[in-house]
Amino acid sequence: MKKSIAISLCTAFTIALIGCGPTEEDVTASSADFTVEEDTIEAASEALSEYSNSSNTTITIDTSNTPSMDPADPTFYYNQKLVSVMGNKDRIIDALGTPDPEGELQLSDHHYSFASGQITMQTVDIKDEETPLSITILERDVHTSMEIGVGTSKDDVVAKYGENYETFKSEYGIGYKYDYEDFYIKFTFDSDEIKEFSYINKEAEKIASQKPKQKED
Repeated sequence: MKKSIAISLCTAFTIALIGCGPTEEDVTASSADFTVEEDTIEAASEALSEYSNSSNTTITIDTSNTPSMDPADPTFYYNQKLVSVMGNKDRIIDALGTPDPEGELQLSDHHYSFASGQITMQTVDIKDEETPLSITILERDVHTSMEIGVGTSKDDVVAKYGENYETFKSEYGIGYKYDYEDFYIKFTFDSDEIKEFSYINKEAEKIASQKPKQKED
């Protein structure tokens, strides 16, 4: 009984404190109608304390879309979904959306284009499984794990990824290639800004390079 009274008192006190229940005058007037034993007040305090301790006060911060800031991380986010050239082809397509009509094949066995050609993926068949070979991004809203994307300056790339890179030539000029254990990432520059960047799966590239070239019709 005392516990019930205690809980009722806790509820009344809480409503009064948040300003959406009885006014201070109401509480004062009501308290004149009855007396509360001292042990009941103690029970109310204990009940309030137990409620505070048992309530869900944990604040959860959603870090699912937070870049890892690890240069050796081959992932990026697209439409709040994680994408990796080292991942499963079907999951990549699920994250990137319905592919555009197939484009030109290069080393790969299959080619996919997304977002009107702003993102492309090449895959190669390895042991009867379609494995991602490369993902190339031209879309400005997509960034690497180091928050680098199309439009980023060459100096900012070096500041984030370091000076341990190889240079390569492209149709736009010079690019930087950063080599990691299972993949490498290539930044292609145009006027000292990233024009596009690509993730390449090393194992898939090696197998693709050993395959006979497809005959052109």
